[in-house]
Amino acid sequence: MEAPERDDAPPRPPPQKAGIPDAPEGSPPMRDEAEDAGVPPLGAALPEADFWSALYTRRSIRKFKPDPVPRELIDQVMHAGIWAPSSCNYQMWDLVAVDDPELNAQLAQLSLQMANAPVNLIVSYGRDFSEENYANIQSASALIQNMSLAAQVLGLGTFWITQTGDSEKVRELVGLPRDRMVIAVLALGWPKVMPKQGPKRRPLSQVTHYNYYAGKPIPSSVDPEDWDPELLATYQRARVLNGLRHNKPRAWEVRALVTALDALVPDGKQRPEDPASAPRWLDVLPCTGIVTDKLSIERRGFAFDVVERSSEVAQWVSTRTRPKAGVRGWPTSSGLPAPDEGVYDVVSCIFRLEDLRAAERVELMAAMTRWVKPGGRVLIGFVSASSFHDRTEKLRARRGGPKGVEYVLSPDPNIGPFQALRSAEVVGLAQAAGLTLENGLGLQAAPQPEEIDFRTRNFSARTKKIVNGVSKLLGAIERLPGAQNRRGRFQFRVFRRPG
Repeated sequence: MEAPERDDAPPRPPPQKAGIPDAPEGSPPMRDEAEDAGVPPLGAALPEADFWSALYTRRSIRKFKPDPVPRELIDQVMHAGIWAPSSCNYQMWDLVAVDDPELNAQLAQLSLQMANAPVNLIVSYGRDFSEENYANIQSASALIQNMSLAAQVLGLGTFWITQTGDSEKVRELVGLPRDRMVIAVLALGWPKVMPKQGPKRRPLSQVTHYNYYAGKPIPSSVDPEDWDPELLATYQRARVLNGLRHNKPRAWEVRALVTALDALVPDGKQRPEDPASAPRWLDVLPCTGIVTDKLSIERRGFAFDVVERSSEVAQWVSTRTRPKAGVRGWPTSSGLPAPDEGVYDVVSCIFRLEDLRAAERVELMAAMTRWVKPGGRVLIGFVSASSFHDRTEKLRARRGGPKGVEYVLSPDPNIGPFQALRSAEVVGLAQAAGLTLENGLGLQAAPQPEEIDFRTRNFSARTKKIVNGVSKLLGAIERLPGAQNRRGRFQFRVFRRPG
């Protein structure tokens, strides 16, 4: 676990290394006296260090020297730890410093991360106290942070280990009582390699908010009409940059997308010999970029651009394609240049019309018509209001699940409003913008087996059995002639701009 480190931190000299001299007159008392006095336990002067220098130069150390660490230094590190705040000031932590090579070898059998340093500090906390909001874990984490900074000042290195293997076996190996819960382990030793630079930190502006997340209260409604467009742009930017960029696609949704591409846009699977001659594809409002990533893999014969509401999200999505996609903006408040008009062979908008207000849908469809070249194709994917989608969303919300929407091709939690659409509505929007319907495809009129397994992973065995029985009946209905096109959850339409 990495401690926070500013990406724009000013350069500072490294802290003075620990070379603790003989105790001068007036230095802190020895350990047994220090415990009562509440002062550092070493009988020697401590190295001077600037707090900010220690904060910004601390690094997680993954390679340690085998040299032993003097116990007076281990004590000093642990003593710094216990001056951390704790919930209700309970201080219900217990630390076990393991410097016995044989015992460390046993710990290493539970997790190889405990095989790197000469000392493993086992951090435990009271099991049945301060559990609300994980206050016990918060308290122990504050202690670990203190120890990490203290080690940095003393010239030592640390590595915060959360992957301890069986934590109960760790507890047993070091003899902690049953009422102590192992929270983490802090590896401690002399750094073999000291990284000069830590991982780049995300800018402060991306992760901080004043008074309200995204600057304004977020509507609880999933109706796009209740969302201000600029607030939605800010909210989705925050959601993507604060974690949704790590989202993974789901198998049944990816299968629907690939099937639709093969049926409706079968060309462009192979890279052209001359990249400059590649036809151009514009993906509209990709948000997390999961769809864009898959599109660029399946249709590598195209050169991709993306258009988004904010430059940060557009830049993030562009990194998911190889080569990087060009970035464009819509609307003009995005701060990015608008897409060139009449130059794209394909313009796609996959499951993104659903989060727009009705007026914005009209505006976006007109814009996509301008962006695609005469004779080019506009591919629209949407979730059908005539499918099982809305019904299952209501059931999921009723049983305590997220009451917002879960974007297609994006896991929980939701990233904005969502309103399933009817085919006639989408076709009407396109035709009003001057496009001509060329082809269409409906898929997955019933929940797929992988989706059912995913949705019911926390259900009881009895409930799972009932749900699986219902899904088999729905699967039979799905095979009826025309069921997919009429009731398929995922609907795709290809339109042409007249040439």
